[in-house]
Amino acid sequence: MFRDKIYTLFWIESVIFLEQKLYFTLMWPDYTKGRQIEADIKSGKYSLFNQDLLERDINLDMIINGMDIRNENSRYVKMRLMDMSLDDKIIKYRQDILKDFMEYKDIEQGFDSALLPMITRLQEMKKSNISHNDNSRKTAWRIEMLKIYVQCVDALHDLICDENKKFKSEGMCKFRTMINDIYDTDGYRDLKTILPDLYQKLQTMKSVVIGINLDNELRPTEAVLLSLEEKPFKQKGLVASILGLQKNDENYYGIGSFYSILKDNKANSLDIGIMRDLESVMKDTFKHLAEVLTRFEWIETEFLFELLPEVYYYIGGIRLADKLKNAGLPVCFPTPASKEERIFRVNDMYDASFALRIMSDIGLDHLENIVVCNDAEMSDDAGRIFILTGANQGGKTTFTRAIGICQLLFQAGFPIPGTGGTISPVDNIYTHFPELEKNSISEGRLGEECIRLETVLPRLSKYSMILMNESLSSTSHQECLFIAEEIMRYLRKIGARCVFATHIHELAENIPTLNKEPALSDMVSLVAGVDEGTEFEVLTEEGRITHQGSKRTYKIRPMPPQGKSFALDIAKSYGISFEQLCKTHDEKYSEN
Repeated sequence: MFRDKIYTLFWIESVIFLEQKLYFTLMWPDYTKGRQIEADIKSGKYSLFNQDLLERDINLDMIINGMDIRNENSRYVKMRLMDMSLDDKIIKYRQDILKDFMEYKDIEQGFDSALLPMITRLQEMKKSNISHNDNSRKTAWRIEMLKIYVQCVDALHDLICDENKKFKSEGMCKFRTMINDIYDTDGYRDLKTILPDLYQKLQTMKSVVIGINLDNELRPTEAVLLSLEEKPFKQKGLVASILGLQKNDENYYGIGSFYSILKDNKANSLDIGIMRDLESVMKDTFKHLAEVLTRFEWIETEFLFELLPEVYYYIGGIRLADKLKNAGLPVCFPTPASKEERIFRVNDMYDASFALRIMSDIGLDHLENIVVCNDAEMSDDAGRIFILTGANQGGKTTFTRAIGICQLLFQAGFPIPGTGGTISPVDNIYTHFPELEKNSISEGRLGEECIRLETVLPRLSKYSMILMNESLSSTSHQECLFIAEEIMRYLRKIGARCVFATHIHELAENIPTLNKEPALSDMVSLVAGVDEGTEFEVLTEEGRITHQGSKRTYKIRPMPPQGKSFALDIAKSYGISFEQLCKTHDEKYSEN
């Protein structure tokens, strides 16, 4: 009676302990709120508007590829990148955890080499449990699950609870406390003590000897269980069979090939018969095992399944940062500012997707002299609406995309491409980039653009960011200017952050006038720079030809618009300037 009371108390305490301690996540400071957010996103109740366009326009797939997550956890990483939390405390929570991961790189190696395969195996076994409809097999399944569970907890304890690791983040300190609490409980020690004996009892049933009766046509008609064996049978090698070679444990080698008994995890009559006889022969053993296992019903593996994708979220952040740093490019953790400050300030910013594409497509490893960095600031003093003009192919689209990538990575808690900065979270990053030609006859390209803008602009708030790349380029210049001014006046009024890469130089020229209207955001003119009067080479069929023109610097600076797009240089680079076309024509027809 006394023993029963102790057992009941232990079981109750264990359940309470697990309910309190295993509600833990590396992604959210508050477990309950965080899991609810994830559930809402997964169900579609909460999702970013036009998320697919944002992913396309900032080359998100290239960013994900740069994280080198070669397992199914990459889907979770991509989903969490789109959380876009407005809470700077959540961003700081993730930043601090990632800093600890970067400090102790053996965590990445430990998960890759040991914990990933074990937890994956545990997940597979948990799913397979639905196919076990007999108590004996469920008992064996449970023992194997507990064995892998112990291996996981031991590996986590060695990896996370090492006294030499001085974690600074709230999340990793909580993680270590949770693992220590599990590892140090009497229940877990009891499990580790008893489990080897339980497992050993199962090893006495590695194989069975079956007698099969045949009818007159040599068809099997009946089968009977003859004995249980501690060793599995093996198939004798071809050479040994031909030469008649003897081996140790000759009785455990078959004279033919193995044949599958179970098909698609479904039991057949032979399997059912064997299990019935096994239960009869090993009745007392299975009963004892089942009774012992009831002491460990409180063991729950779900926290391991939740933990795995979260760890790979941070491993992805490490690998992305390392890839950029190894290419000679800067990365940094910007200081999180509150959403109310509505600030974006980054030094030496660059387009990470562009850098990753160069590494992937061209194979270059050192990009410090290839990728151009720029500063960017959106604030009360500097303005929050960039009107970006300048030369064609001068880096306007790259700069626009770089801002979106920096904002997204920052809100994910990842390092961003740059040397430092301060950023406030936004509620969404809206994009309006050129679409493939798909306009209807009735609407035309301008109509399509206006329809898209009409679905986006009313959704913006003072906490939003919108990236517009060559919007309204499908109409006449005067109409384009008029519509653009209307949109910019609206963005100023609501206080949104915006980058508008455009050829409408008059819009930038009108900034002083537009900024006189009372509003929450001011506009600023940025220009993609060039060095005029420089020489550049063009590769033609006749070899390299030097032209006088304007070299793109890809530096973006605040300044008044220059009023020209330097399109002649591009025409020359493709051999279609007026002079080049005339020369080609004369050479072709001079013989006639």
